[in-house]
Amino acid sequence: MTALGIDIGGSSVKAASTDSGGRWEVASSVPYATADRAGIQSAIRACIEELEATDPESVGLCLPGRMNAERSAVEFSVNLPVLNGWCFEELLGSVLGASPDRVCVVSDAAAAGFDYAIEAPIQGRTAAISLGTGVGLCVLDGNDPVTIGSKGIGHLGLMDMGRIGGVDRIDPSGAANTLESFVGASSLAPWIGESGLNLDSLSPTDPPMVAIVRALRVVHAIYQPDRIVLLGGVGMALRSQIPTIQSLVNDGLTPLACQGWTIGSATTTHHAARGAAKLAAQSC
Repeated sequence: MTALGIDIGGSSVKAASTDSGGRWEVASSVPYATADRAGIQSAIRACIEELEATDPESVGLCLPGRMNAERSAVEFSVNLPVLNGWCFEELLGSVLGASPDRVCVVSDAAAAGFDYAIEAPIQGRTAAISLGTGVGLCVLDGNDPVTIGSKGIGHLGLMDMGRIGGVDRIDPSGAANTLESFVGASSLAPWIGESGLNLDSLSPTDPPMVAIVRALRVVHAIYQPDRIVLLGGVGMALRSQIPTIQSLVNDGLTPLACQGWTIGSATTTHHAARGAAKLAAQSC
């Protein structure tokens, strides 16, 4: 069976495919500064051609935004508004030429968290935080996602962090001082150099670090995870800061949090694409 995962992000498309032998291939599109539908279609096609996955049996699609009630299209996307109202069936048909036998549409946070949990299993609870253009959260008990009824567990990136550094930050939706406005990729311009995003020099008092620490303490208070993992491109860029983040979170942390909790970071920027393919293959 051939499974294809497509991760439409705020700045690029990533894809992953696997065959019946369990061999994985991954691809990434050229980044787009301002995406329109034609540009996204072109980015997806480029990844599919690189992977030679033109006729997959199952397709997993993950993309940012709130889905409509029918789960047939994105109803509202802050970071990629071009997706609003774009029917998933139409989108996939335009790049594949035909509808695959099985399609699974899932959030990028859920797909990435699932992939990480499969690759690094534990018996306890994992809180997987995806940090990229936006911020998402997936909580899993083992490999099973935690939900509130039929819905997810909320949009961590929209959490109000309060004013940090004496300046209000307004995100593209008009919301003030959200977690995304501090740690979303577009807010990290001071740490982007010629070689790309580098957060090695981030200090404990820099607004992004303060926001991350506050957010993780909230995650501990609500979900009591045994493990927190930071995924996505920003999560990978924070790898060198993991010991510092854990120390700051532990300083005065509620004793109701899981004792001995661990923290890790992404091993690849393709967790979401791989997770989407895996979920599609098992008919999520």
